Amino acid sequence: MHSIQCSLLVGEVHVVCQVGAKTRRYVDARDGDYEFEQSACNIPIANIFAVITNISDIHMFDPAPPDGAITKEQEVWTETTHTRNRIRSVAFGLRDPATVAIIADRAQCSANTARTHLEEFVTLGIVRKYEETTETRYARNEAYLRWRRANEHAVSHSFEELINELGSLERIHDQYQEQFNSGTPSDVDLPAEATHDEIETQLETISEWAMVCEEIGRYREAIRIARRTGGRFTT
Repeated sequence: MHSIQCSLLVGEVHVVCQVGAKTRRYVDARDGDYEFEQSACNIPIANIFAVITNISDIHMFDPAPPDGAITKEQEVWTETTHTRNRIRSVAFGLRDPATVAIIADRAQCSANTARTHLEEFVTLGIVRKYEETTETRYARNEAYLRWRRANEHAVSHSFEELINELGSLERIHDQYQEQFNSGTPSDVDLPAEATHDEIETQLETISEWAMVCEEIGRYREAIRIARRTGGRFTT
């Protein structure tokens, strides 16, 4: 059976893609994009894009970290990172809303401290607050994260560079559509009769296509930012 194992570690996302007897390990260490916890789940191959399309800048990661490395990393993170920044990182890793107690535990701080900074982040618009249940919950503001990533492009590129890069990405996207005869990466059907090596090669190519799609969205938003600000960008 083909599967993906997604392990969410301290500041990193480890994706173990298993195709038959072969295993590939990838790691994404983009700060603040994912949940800072130790857990794992097996995801059927049919849902591969629920993982891949949400992971950018995937890199080969091998070998696996030794026993105790994650605990040590978290200790160092707690000792060297300011409390406010730890809470911010944990909140930015929350796709699903979590209670103050859970966030405080992951950020290694008191609940009152976590609540104070979370309310600050809500005011800033970088965290969303959910009060539909008996307990108030918080999660990252996806709209802010999309804007932040696009704004990074807008800050570091001229308007002409943004247009040119978007054009290049769209041409690559068109080539992938022609190659797989599909509109999007998630529309691609992996042939059941393919060998393990063939499936692995296709998965790598499709994941690259998914990242191209993600970048297209970022550059389009970066262009909208550039048009609105007239080149007066903010970080």
